[in-house]
Amino acid sequence: MASFFTGWNPIKYFPEYCGPFDVGTVDVEIPVSDLPSPADAPEDAQPTVAFRIFYPCDKPSKYDADRPVRWIPQPQRATIAAFAKFLGAKEKIASAVSYLPQQLYWIKLPAHRNAKLREPQASNGKWPVTVFSHGLAGSRNAYSQICGDLASNGMVVIALDHRDGSSPIQYVRATSKTEAHIVNPVRISHSPVTKEVYDARDKQLRIRLWEMSLAYEALVKIDKGYRIENLDDNTSRLRKERSEVLLQFSDVLDIHRPGRVTWAGHSFGAATSVQLLKSIYYYKDRTASDGRPLIVPHADAAIIQQIAPESPALLLDMWGLALKSPEQTYLWERPMPSYAVGGPNGSNVLAVLSEAFQNWKDNLNLNKAAIAKPSHSRRPSIAPRLTRERGKLLPQWARLRAPSPASDSGYASSSAARSTPQLTRQSSMSTGLTTPSAGSSGLSARVSNDRTPGPHMFYVETSQHFNQSDFGILFPWIAYRVSKAQDPATILELNTRAMVQVLREAGIEVAGDDDAEILNKDGSVPRWVSIPVNDDEQQATKPSALSAINRKLSITSTRSSGPRPARESMTMGQKMEAQEGAAPEAQLELPVNGIQG
Repeated sequence: MASFFTGWNPIKYFPEYCGPFDVGTVDVEIPVSDLPSPADAPEDAQPTVAFRIFYPCDKPSKYDADRPVRWIPQPQRATIAAFAKFLGAKEKIASAVSYLPQQLYWIKLPAHRNAKLREPQASNGKWPVTVFSHGLAGSRNAYSQICGDLASNGMVVIALDHRDGSSPIQYVRATSKTEAHIVNPVRISHSPVTKEVYDARDKQLRIRLWEMSLAYEALVKIDKGYRIENLDDNTSRLRKERSEVLLQFSDVLDIHRPGRVTWAGHSFGAATSVQLLKSIYYYKDRTASDGRPLIVPHADAAIIQQIAPESPALLLDMWGLALKSPEQTYLWERPMPSYAVGGPNGSNVLAVLSEAFQNWKDNLNLNKAAIAKPSHSRRPSIAPRLTRERGKLLPQWARLRAPSPASDSGYASSSAARSTPQLTRQSSMSTGLTTPSAGSSGLSARVSNDRTPGPHMFYVETSQHFNQSDFGILFPWIAYRVSKAQDPATILELNTRAMVQVLREAGIEVAGDDDAEILNKDGSVPRWVSIPVNDDEQQATKPSALSAINRKLSITSTRSSGPRPARESMTMGQKMEAQEGAAPEAQLELPVNGIQG
């Protein structure tokens, strides 16, 4: 019997990451009391903030190699039991799970525990940073492959653990003032969608936005060289000693220039990133009559200066229900910050859907409306105007367009209107990193005029919602048998290529050569299908996409047109659409019993 279930998980480790750099990883848990408070703590907020850092590293020698990084964290048995319970597995599935742990316990990541951080390769001597928010049923470990892929391409990636009840289980370590405890999952009804459901999701989002803001505050302190108490001691079973890994991140993170941090997430995590960007960017204009906000940043919160129109947003298979909370109409009516006049105009916004979510029309329309240009939606454009009057102070984010960030005074000058000279590109033979070749200016070789027009929206053929997490690549046999998802490694590769290229075109120096082809809408990349976001865009080139895309931006309906019986020949996406009352809140994240987001 056990040998039969071995086939359910034919791999015992993840494939190597796609970029040129080795990847290190360290788990971090910090007492909230040790960090500046970005906002008032929301209801049920935890006393610590936890995340895993994926980062480019030097490959350890055989002597320095640490114990493997296991996918299932300790305590493994309790974690697996909690996940099975979270899925609500029936008797047969629960029986199967009892055999799986023997395989799951040994799965390891192709990352090096507590490895030495590689010297930054970018021209400014800093590593770019991405903050990643997980979806429902997720954790900091559930997206290790895509986070590791980004790190291998020259990013420091912060994978959050959200303690909002969206995970099967979360362990909170003891602090000097609080005892260790467990955060159990919160059950929220998927149907019908009531005010109570929206309120419950808003409560989770308040915790999530607070945690992401705290993580950014932690990064600022770490980069400034403060010694931070990491409750995760990162000891090695080989040497029985504590590793103070965080000290090596001092003065190497590109997190102080406005708009340089990337905000990413999957499903509910993608919605979290959207709500964070809007909540911080528009917080000053919100009034008491606009409903209860998700977060009200303190005046000295570091994140206020970071989030800007230049902030990239990487949204993977976004679950849109949370965006439509009646209390958050204020946010829904505002465009992404990217559309501020003078901003990137959506070129730094990427949405990648699975085919299942692309076939789910209501959620597709929510995704389109969320990232659309203001002139093509029902939302007003309230983006601020830039000043070019001499002596007038520019907004913080506008300084990014100055010819030299190092010498920019932050004021408009008579030379501000002059166009930046076109730069040529060269590739480092030793690292594969794209570097500038315009003298000593230190500018990225990719300027805004070279950006592929955005926003960017694509889907991967024969992909499912879980394919952007680790589950698809770890369990390909189950993924194919249950949902017909094919070649999960290619699905992740296409996602990573698009994310890296959007960052490259946003002026963030990452590894590899220019890959503009991945953002083309001509269908030249196999299985990679462009989705038109705005009404004036060209129709998708593939006939199969034409029949699957509702090109209107109407968001008046949050219910499917009506249930219809599922047929054996249907794809997973069609079966989900056919389920009773198939609405945004009733879709699946995993091919097991009702997990979504």
